[in-house]
Amino acid sequence: MTDSAPAWVDDLFPFPTPPALRVLVDIAWQHAYDRYREDGSFDHTLVESHYDVMFDLAAVPRPPEGCDCYPEFTERSRQPVPPMYATPEFVPFGALGDGGDVGWLVPAPELQRLDHPVALASGHDHGVTLIGADTRAGLEFMLSRVLRRLRADPVPTPPPGRDPAGWLARNQWRVDARARHQGLVDRLAAELGVHPDPDRCPPGSHWDGTALVRDTDGGVAFDVPAGWRHEPGADGIGVLAAAGAYAGADPVVVAGLPLEVVLADVERWLDAGYPATALRALKDTFVTGPSCYFADLRPWWARAYRELGRPGFAECLDLMAVYYQGPCCCDTPH
Repeated sequence: MTDSAPAWVDDLFPFPTPPALRVLVDIAWQHAYDRYREDGSFDHTLVESHYDVMFDLAAVPRPPEGCDCYPEFTERSRQPVPPMYATPEFVPFGALGDGGDVGWLVPAPELQRLDHPVALASGHDHGVTLIGADTRAGLEFMLSRVLRRLRADPVPTPPPGRDPAGWLARNQWRVDARARHQGLVDRLAAELGVHPDPDRCPPGSHWDGTALVRDTDGGVAFDVPAGWRHEPGADGIGVLAAAGAYAGADPVVVAGLPLEVVLADVERWLDAGYPATALRALKDTFVTGPSCYFADLRPWWARAYRELGRPGFAECLDLMAVYYQGPCCCDTPH
């Protein structure tokens, strides 16, 4: 009989792990602990990669106290960073293996909501693709995505004229992998109480083979508390904040403005107590401008987050900086 693994500490994200994702962590955690009981060494990468057919977990719990650990566990395994071109409001929980991630859209973490909309960020361009109103719905879509890929790659069989026994000896791993992936989908669907379908497609998107393509950049409609306001933005998420944190009712337009003009306006808005307006301008400039602007935007961007009570997002900018260290090719120095 399998011994139950000790409870893992839920400090993976800036908020409690939503129940649907906890189910996945629980299963992977128990699997890694079972292997530890056999091998005498706790391999945290088994937790990370348990759902590799769907995604690798972006953050994993610390190994159980007192366990020998191999490979060595470091805090880098616990720092989910938005993929390139995403903004800190995208909080990843799964790495797709192609530079993109699946994660939550969290425009205002101080609201302490228990669940969040789920989206894909490609890591190759700006914007996000909404796939679920909450974690459970997002995971249902991710399981549907696996089924679509399995359908496009049928169970392998020996080609005509080949010796079945010899072919199977060389390809049994493919047959076994296919069965393991299908079994994983079936188990998670049952555990989560969802019904994945390879033809499921979120509104505003369409399938191109096994790739999900976003049709529009209309952004996401968030639940806005009384006395608050949501301004859509070029990153597909925008800014959600108390109405008093905005300078006025008119939306900010920064496209085509020189960087120094935007930064002067940002400084004026921050000094006047309007961090939400400043944040909208900073994020839109990040999306519409060249990547070399990041270094100039970063200190003001961090200040806007801190004045909105979002210090974790300000710290996330420090982790993102490694993406934007290339040379500047702008005609005008900045």
